[in-house]
Amino acid sequence: MKAYIQTDKNGEFYNVNAFIAYEGFKHFGFEIEKYFDVKSIKDENPENIIVGGIGNVRKRIELLGFKRNQQEIDYPNELEKYLNRKIWKSTLEQILRQKHFNIFIKPDIDTKKFAGKVFKNELDFIGLIDEENPTKVLCSEIVNFKTEFRCFIRYKEILDIRRYKGDWDKSINLETVKNAISDFETQPNSYALDFGITDDNKTVLVEVNDGHSLGSYGISSQNYAKFLSARWSELTNTNDYLNF
Repeated sequence: MKAYIQTDKNGEFYNVNAFIAYEGFKHFGFEIEKYFDVKSIKDENPENIIVGGIGNVRKRIELLGFKRNQQEIDYPNELEKYLNRKIWKSTLEQILRQKHFNIFIKPDIDTKKFAGKVFKNELDFIGLIDEENPTKVLCSEIVNFKTEFRCFIRYKEILDIRRYKGDWDKSINLETVKNAISDFETQPNSYALDFGITDDNKTVLVEVNDGHSLGSYGISSQNYAKFLSARWSELTNTNDYLNF
């Protein structure tokens, strides 16, 4: 078993997530090999895991000949009732023409084009508008989250929950998380449910994130390796050697 882990141009792990993955896979006896350019990997065994940024992991899946569902899983239909706000699809260009400001916008297809944020006025659109090739986006009404948590889900079970933003003394409603897992019929083998705590102490779904390139957010190195392995094996139709 081998894990390829992304580095920067100097051969150092490209971020803390890569190092945590290294510790986790090493603990389970994986052979570790570093890479900088995913295209340089000649190994054609799909069981060998790739750890890296979204672009590199998805490129590796493509190079191995596997087809990935191109739709993101940000807001699954089964979990609509946990959102507590309106979510809709549009384009940046249409939003600007309508002058529909003070909404949260993130890319729908080209996830690397810009980071999701609240668009407050025309200045936020500078450098992003392309009338000939409109940018498809997901839009959301703004909710004031006091605290946000990432729930790592693996094989329909909670692997860990980590607070990543906001007040430390807020608590997440575990029953809400468990109910969301139960309702998410099309869920992948590993993913994250991000929940936020509102002003009136409700646990509301922020978004869902695919598990193949997700940051560690402080979970243990062993759990991180298990989390990445579960999704990689699903995407490549291979055996998950860490399924225990």
